[in-house]
Amino acid sequence: MSKQQDPKWEVVDELPGEKQPQAKGGWLQSLFKNKTLWIGLLVGAAAVIVFPILRVMLQNALRAWWIWLGLALYWVWRRAQRSAKK
Repeated sequence: MSKQQDPKWEVVDELPGEKQPQAKGGWLQSLFKNKTLWIGLLVGAAAVIVFPILRVMLQNALRAWWIWLGLALYWVWRRAQRSAKK
């Protein structure tokens, strides 16, 4: 009589039909994969090329970079304040 009648076990990484969770990329990677963003950028670029007044408005907005920098810093500061409360 044999010592044990157990079958020989095999270690596997995945089971057949098992769905593996997808590895999440960073927020930047998901931003670049956003099709709506790319369509919006193309429509916006076409509008700036077709309508000269929009081009002037865009140039003025880009010249005021210091305002955008201030708004971004304020936004980061507010988020830091909110996360500190939690």
